[in-house]
Amino acid sequence: MNKMRNIFLGTAAAFLAATTGAQAADMMMDVKAPREPVYRCDITGFIELPGTDICFKVGGFARLVVIAGEDQWYGDEFYRPDYIVPDGHTLVDRFQMYGQGRVNFDARTSTEYGTVRAFIELQATDNDTRTGGAANLRHAFVQFGNWTFGKTWSTFLHLDSSASTTDPYVIIGDNFMRRNQIRYTQSFGNGFSLSVAIEDQNYTAPTSDYAGGALFTPGGTNFVVNDRQEAPDVVANIRVDGDWGNAQLSGALHNNRFREVSPAGAPAPLQGNQTDSEIGWAALFGLVLNTPSVGEGDYFAFKAIYTDGAHQYFQDSLGGAGPFGAGVTNVVWGLCNVTAPAQGGCIVDTVTTWSLLAQFTHNWTPTFNSTLGGGYGNVTAGDVITNLNVPGTFASESSNDFWQVYLDLAWTPVPRTTFAVDLVYGNADYGLPQAGGCIGPVALCGSAVDSSDGAFSAAFQVTRSF
Repeated sequence: MNKMRNIFLGTAAAFLAATTGAQAADMMMDVKAPREPVYRCDITGFIELPGTDICFKVGGFARLVVIAGEDQWYGDEFYRPDYIVPDGHTLVDRFQMYGQGRVNFDARTSTEYGTVRAFIELQATDNDTRTGGAANLRHAFVQFGNWTFGKTWSTFLHLDSSASTTDPYVIIGDNFMRRNQIRYTQSFGNGFSLSVAIEDQNYTAPTSDYAGGALFTPGGTNFVVNDRQEAPDVVANIRVDGDWGNAQLSGALHNNRFREVSPAGAPAPLQGNQTDSEIGWAALFGLVLNTPSVGEGDYFAFKAIYTDGAHQYFQDSLGGAGPFGAGVTNVVWGLCNVTAPAQGGCIVDTVTTWSLLAQFTHNWTPTFNSTLGGGYGNVTAGDVITNLNVPGTFASESSNDFWQVYLDLAWTPVPRTTFAVDLVYGNADYGLPQAGGCIGPVALCGSAVDSSDGAFSAAFQVTRSF
C-alpha cells in the first residue's frame, strides 16, 4: 500500500514539476520582445535592417598621421609646391601629428527603378586639442537608378589615376573636388559609360587678378568681385573599363562673371559698363594600365589636365591669400579702353594651366608595395599690358612652374590595416615675380626673395579601416 502510494505521489510530483516548468518557460518567452531574423544582403558587407527592405553598411577608418618638412614649406601646407618659400619664413611647427576619423553610412534598396541609395560620409581631424576636430561633410548624396543628387566626387575627376600617397599630400596635377551636383550616368556595354552633370559653379570661389601696365585697373579703392552667377558648371566624362585597366576623357564649362565695384556702391556697378563675362573650360585625360607581366596587381597611371579660365579644375596652385587673392584665379581684369576709363573694366585675359601626373605601383609581396611618381604643372596669367589697341596683348606674362616627385611605401600585414611612409620633394619656380619682387601665395617681398626654391617633406601614416 505504502509502495503504491509512493509511486502515485512521485508520479504526481513529476507531472506537477513538468507542468510548472512548462508554464515558467512560457512565461519567460512571453516577456521577451519578438526578434526579427537578420538576413544577409546580396551585396558583400551589407546586412538587411530587420523589418525593412534596406541593405545597410557602416564603414570608415581611424588614422594617425605624422609629418615633418623643411622650413621652406610655408605654414602647415607640406603638400603644396606653391607654398614653398625661401628658408626661414614660417613659424609653424616643422613636426606635426594629427588623428583622423572617418565614418560613412550606406543604405540601398532594390526597386523597379533600379537601386535607390543614400550615402553619407563624415570626417574629423584633430592635432593638438583635448577635444576638437568638428565633423566635416565629405559626401551626402542620393542615387535613384542612373541619377545622382547631392555632394560627391566631381564628374570631371578620374580618381583611379590619382597619386597613391598618405593623407597630407595632393600631388600637383591631381584634383579631389567634391561638389554638389545632379548627374546622369548611362552604360553602353563593353565597358563604356557616359556621365553628364551640372555642378555647383562656386567651388573654391574663383576670382580675378588685376592687370598691370597701361590697362591697370581697378583704380583708387575700387575692387573686382564675383557677379551674380546664372548658370552651373556643365561637366561630362566618357569612360571605358576592361581587364587591361581603364581610361577616361572629361570636360567642363564654367561661366566667369565679374563686376568692378566701389566700397560705397557694392553691389551696384560703377558708372559705365563695369561687368563682364567669359566662358572658361577644362579637359582631363586619365589612364590606368594593369601590368601583370611585371607583377600581380602592378599598374601604371597617367593623368593630364588643361584649363583655360577654369583654374578650379587644376588643384593646389596659386590659391589662398596672396598674389591672386582668395580661391583660384580664372581671369585677368583690366581697363577695356585706357583712353576712356569711364567705360569701365573688363576681362582682358584668361588664366591657363596645364599639368601631367604619372606613377607606377609595384607589389613586392602580397602585403608590401611601393609607388614612385611625380607631377608637373604650369599656371600662366597676363601680367603687364601695354598695347592700348589690343587689350589681349601682353608685354609680359606671369608663368609659374611647380613640380613634385614622391615615393610611397605601404605595408598591410593584416587586412584593412596599413602602415605607409611618404618621401616628397617639391619645387616652385615663379618665372615672373610680382611687383616688388614678391612671390608665392604669401606674397613675400624684398631683394632677398628667391623666385625658385625646393624642399623635402615626409609623412608616416597608420590606418585601420572597417
